[in-house]
Amino acid sequence: MEKTLLIKNGNVLLSSGDIKRTDVLISDGKIQAIGGNLKADERIDASGCYVLPGLIDIHTHGIGEVSTDRGRLEDYAALEASRGATTFYPTLFGPPEVSVQNFKRYFEETDTLKTVPQIAGFRLESPYLAQTGAGVSKDLVPIHRDTTEMFLEAGRGYVKIWDVSPELPGAPECIRDLTKRGIVCS
Repeated sequence: MEKTLLIKNGNVLLSSGDIKRTDVLISDGKIQAIGGNLKADERIDASGCYVLPGLIDIHTHGIGEVSTDRGRLEDYAALEASRGATTFYPTLFGPPEVSVQNFKRYFEETDTLKTVPQIAGFRLESPYLAQTGAGVSKDLVPIHRDTTEMFLEAGRGYVKIWDVSPELPGAPECIRDLTKRGIVCS
């Protein structure tokens, strides 16, 4: 049975956007109640502190010396958590072959993400863009079913967000296909 945790006297960010000094009861990793006169197995006094839900970082190429191209995902997850992100989507941008190799490395080093439960999936920022912002144009390729399937196979079901420029030839079909597979197109 999971122990309950009571965070007392914190400045709590409520869903309304208001901040109120109150208590938060957590059980099984989820907020169960907000208010006064709550009881729990353990208590933390958060007087003078802000209590916020975990942040979700949906577009991140890295922090400091750790990125989607270098460093370990465990270190990446620790850095994200140290900045308040309890969930994140590492964002890949690069030549398709490099991204596919990175997927292989990620899954090998994390026992298919078991050691990094904060990762909710991956975001592909390339290769289906009409132009780059900070990326390298040579990393962009035309939309092609084989390329799409290569990424999806390499991503093992963890590709959750995919940036696709809608004006590219084949984009409407690609977006419909990815959406049917549960991938958010951005």
